[in-house]
Amino acid sequence: MTAVATRTAKAAAPRHWRRRLPPGRGRVLDVAGVQVAFGAVRALDGVTLTVREGAFVGLIGPNGAGKTTFFNVVSGFVTASGGCVRLAGQRIDGWSPARRARAGLARTFQNIGLDKQATVADNLRVAREGGGLGGELRRSFGGRRSGPASAAAGENRTAALLERLELTDVLGERVDRLPVGTAKLVELIAVLARRPRLLLLDEPASGLGAQERARLGALLRDLHRAEGTTILMIEHDMALAMSTVEYVYVLNFGTLLAQGRPDVVRRDPLVIEAYLGKAAARP
Repeated sequence: MTAVATRTAKAAAPRHWRRRLPPGRGRVLDVAGVQVAFGAVRALDGVTLTVREGAFVGLIGPNGAGKTTFFNVVSGFVTASGGCVRLAGQRIDGWSPARRARAGLARTFQNIGLDKQATVADNLRVAREGGGLGGELRRSFGGRRSGPASAAAGENRTAALLERLELTDVLGERVDRLPVGTAKLVELIAVLARRPRLLLLDEPASGLGAQERARLGALLRDLHRAEGTTILMIEHDMALAMSTVEYVYVLNFGTLLAQGRPDVVRRDPLVIEAYLGKAAARP
């Protein structure tokens, strides 16, 4: 879609979806008018998004739409040039990634945030307790150690998740020797061990095989429905995204193109043209 066509599409977009909010209880994440530019390129241009407590929200769009940049702004790895970010009503724009993580915001990374030179067991220990290893997750956690009770609870939760995802046999393996899909599941376990208030998932199904995707989808649905985990997920696997999330935002060229229930968004002509294509629009 050309820049002219994009502006035309934005002008022609129905305005009813802009007044709606995703389902859930009180607001956990409020992002208003966020702008980010890399040189002459506007990666995000006035993006506004809300995630309510207990909601499972998807963020989709073409490559280069600004999705990961948006996650980097929310988690503190990129500073926006305009707009604001609030977590549970508190403005967090100036907070470091570690401070945001301590406030309950956790995320996975498109390129895996684990310490790839360390074992799975060591990475999971750092995730539970804090410590001295590297990796983007370590930077997020900020080295804050848990007390004995919370550390024990995290260890029990980690063990249960490893068993559920059939990964108990990789504990002694170094992360850089794991298949990409397996490493991404380990990263997910690492962030879930802390029971975050808001979980940001950046393409969790990337690199996973069919069976791994099925286990991931079942786990995410259970986290949302049974545990009430609040999730905002970027995902290109439309079968997984549309079968798990209950509300979708669509980014295109750094702007919000559409939002609404998955069954509505997948039939939106602008979304079909910009991203999904006619085949993906069919149920």
